[in-house]
Amino acid sequence: MAKTKGYLVDTTKCIACRGCVVACKQWNQLPAEQTRFTGSYQTLPDLTGNTFTIISFHEYEEDGRTQWYFAKRQCMHCLDPVCMKVCPQKAISITDTGAVVRDNDKCVGCQYCAAACPFHIPRYNPVTDKETKCSLCAERTAEGDLPACVKACITGALEYGDRDELLAKAKERVNNLIGDYPNANVYGETQAGGTNILYVLAD
Repeated sequence: MAKTKGYLVDTTKCIACRGCVVACKQWNQLPAEQTRFTGSYQTLPDLTGNTFTIISFHEYEEDGRTQWYFAKRQCMHCLDPVCMKVCPQKAISITDTGAVVRDNDKCVGCQYCAAACPFHIPRYNPVTDKETKCSLCAERTAEGDLPACVKACITGALEYGDRDELLAKAKERVNNLIGDYPNANVYGETQAGGTNILYVLAD
C-alpha cells in the first residue's frame, strides 16, 4: 500500500502572495470571481464553488500597529473523512495516497458532505449543481508532479510529501520556533481524527 501523502503549511513562511490560489485556479480551470473591498485585504471572505483555496487574513494589533497572520484554507483531506461516510451516492473516496476526491459523475449536489464537514469545506456550485473542493491534485501527483499550489509557492511555505515525514518536520520546526513563538504548535496530527494537510502555527 502506498504511503499516505499530504502537504505541510508553514504559516510562518507564508507572505500571502496568493500564488497558490492562482495556480489552483489555473490548473482546475476555474473562473475568476468578482470581489469587493470589505475592510480586509483578504480577497474572498471564504471558499466558493469556483474557488478551492484561499489565503485567510487574521488581522490584529501589536504595539499600535496592524499585523497579519496568514493561513491557507482548503480541504484538509481527513484520514477518516466524514464527508465520504454521509454521501448517499458514494461520490467521495480516498486514493491510495490519502487524497479525498469526488466523482463528479456520481455527485447529485445534495450537500450532505458540506453539512457534515467539520471544516465547512465543500461548496455548492449552482451552475454545475455539484459540490466542489480541492482534490489534492490527485491527477498530478499520480504522475509524479507536485500539487499546483505547492509547485507555485515561492517561499517554501508549502511542502508535499509523506505524511509521517512532514509531521516530523513540522514538530522540528515548532521546536525551532518556540523561543520566538511560545504558543507555536502543529495542527492536523490528531484534530478531526488526523488530516493529510498539516500546519505549523505560530499561535
